[in-house]
Amino acid sequence: MPRPAPASKSRRPQAAPKAPKAKPSPSPRKSQKSAPAQAKKATKPAAKPASKKAPGPTKAPPPAAKKPLRNRDVDPLLARDAPPVRLVGGLDRDAQLPTSLVPKPDLPAAVPLQVQVQATAGNGQHGNTQPANLLVVVTCGGWPVPDLNIDHFSVMQHFDQPGQTAPFSNNIVSFRNAGSGAYLLQVRPLGSAPWQAGQYLAQIIVSSPDERHGQSTAKIIIR
Repeated sequence: MPRPAPASKSRRPQAAPKAPKAKPSPSPRKSQKSAPAQAKKATKPAAKPASKKAPGPTKAPPPAAKKPLRNRDVDPLLARDAPPVRLVGGLDRDAQLPTSLVPKPDLPAAVPLQVQVQATAGNGQHGNTQPANLLVVVTCGGWPVPDLNIDHFSVMQHFDQPGQTAPFSNNIVSFRNAGSGAYLLQVRPLGSAPWQAGQYLAQIIVSSPDERHGQSTAKIIIR
């Protein structure tokens, strides 16, 4: 006799899927607070972009004024302000520059004359009587002294040469004032004595009308 089929096991009923939980709505207080904040953010004006101005032309600084030189920079004895300048009148007959164009300051008496001398044989040679040349430049405190004449110069020869019969001391045969503090003197031996070959040493002494003095030396070479 056939066996009866076994009874099928009953299946458990499946549970229904759970519905998703709804999020709680925000409270009215929070919504009231956030609303004006959002309104402020919305009404806040946007920042204006900074306008860039084109750079204008730059102005060059004014040039520095040059300070004029003063006499105190020339001579340390002139420690005060620059002395007043007065013009010396007159015109030498053989001068190249009028002495009225050369200023002469009123310097202190302690400032002496500065004397510079250059000598050449000129046309003087052994055996002849032609004069030799002396260029004398006279300044005082850096200023030229243009108002001297032949009486303000003394020329002394030292150490006679072998065979020389007469010196040229104070025998100025020609005098010329250049008008700029430079003077051209020509000397030759006394009594028309001839030159002898050798080296002649001379001392030149200068004095000025305002009782200033100065001196220098020179060497004349005769061949």
